[in-house]
Amino acid sequence: MSERGIDRAATGRRVHAACGALLLLLTAGSAAPAQGVDPRILPAKPRYVRNAACAPALIAMPPGTHRLPGGTLISPKPAEIPVGQGDSAICFAYATADMISQRVGRAVSPLDVASKFYFADPARLESLTDPALRAHLKAHPAYRADIAWGRNAADINPIGNPGLQPYFDKIEGGEEDAAALLYNLGGLCEERDLPSHEGYAHFAPTYAALRYSAYLRAPNQCPRRVGATVGKLRSQRADAFNDAWLRRVETLCRRVPLPVPLLPVSTRVAANQLDFMAMLEAGRPPSRRDITRMLARVDYALDHGRAPTIGYSWYILQDRDPKDPDLAADHSSAVIGRRKAAGACQYLVQDNTGEYCARMRAGIRERCDNGRVWLREDELRRTLYSVIYLR
Repeated sequence: MSERGIDRAATGRRVHAACGALLLLLTAGSAAPAQGVDPRILPAKPRYVRNAACAPALIAMPPGTHRLPGGTLISPKPAEIPVGQGDSAICFAYATADMISQRVGRAVSPLDVASKFYFADPARLESLTDPALRAHLKAHPAYRADIAWGRNAADINPIGNPGLQPYFDKIEGGEEDAAALLYNLGGLCEERDLPSHEGYAHFAPTYAALRYSAYLRAPNQCPRRVGATVGKLRSQRADAFNDAWLRRVETLCRRVPLPVPLLPVSTRVAANQLDFMAMLEAGRPPSRRDITRMLARVDYALDHGRAPTIGYSWYILQDRDPKDPDLAADHSSAVIGRRKAAGACQYLVQDNTGEYCARMRAGIRERCDNGRVWLREDELRRTLYSVIYLR
């Protein structure tokens, strides 16, 4: 989802995180520890059907452990608010981290998810021995090309970066399915080790120091850690910065093996929200049947104990500022629940922008609690273009 960098950066970077309003509990309860993770691998090609009764479903998410920036204290009742991406534009990583966290029973760091998506060597996947993962790779022979496409579709944030260097914290956008697949490499890193709440806020001094020293480090840089990514995400100076960042990640992360392989299943009717809008303007919108098929996958995932991610428009949740140049507002979130209310099926979407519910649209804000929003099916149908879940 190449323009998934809406988030608050693409809406003028005007949203401030809800760091103080951590009061109302709306989680599905504590998830089982990693040793109690569901060992089932769902079928590769199941029959997808809608849950006709819109039966209630609520997916258990692992307890939150995120810290507020600027201190070492655990945020008050962190399980009550999703990890927020702050001024970053990598909601794909936050949604993917939610999806992975639910699957492995641990709160995974979104910054680690993003680091692997941008820089991990996809060739290493072939060296992994898990039979389910090997079968998955064999069934998807184009996975390396798909990863390269997603990396090439990323944007570079020019703010404070006049040379458009592809520094890690200046890269925007990504693909959830590719990010989940690459997260099979190297073991998981928990949010408590590599805090991601409020985006890059915990590491602002680190990034400033790395940017300053990259010029000195670049001439002698050995690009082993970043050499497997695409040319768009490389330069002599950025290589030095990104290599140093990845070294910092490995210093902080107390990695543990994944309890289950991460096998993403994805479907989409458009490449991204801008593409979705172009289809509408051209008079060839996705058919109702196509959208129904995607909702059937959401239902399937929820009915089988998985939290899927969806690609949709942020403007479902909040009105567009007339001065905002972003027309698409591409966004990604995990879906963690389903219910029937007032005769309509609703889905509980876990927003990761950190936006206050009070700033959302009238009618939406009343169904929002600490960043978790009940969206009606008809609201989702207007902009839904992708669904990803983990088998």
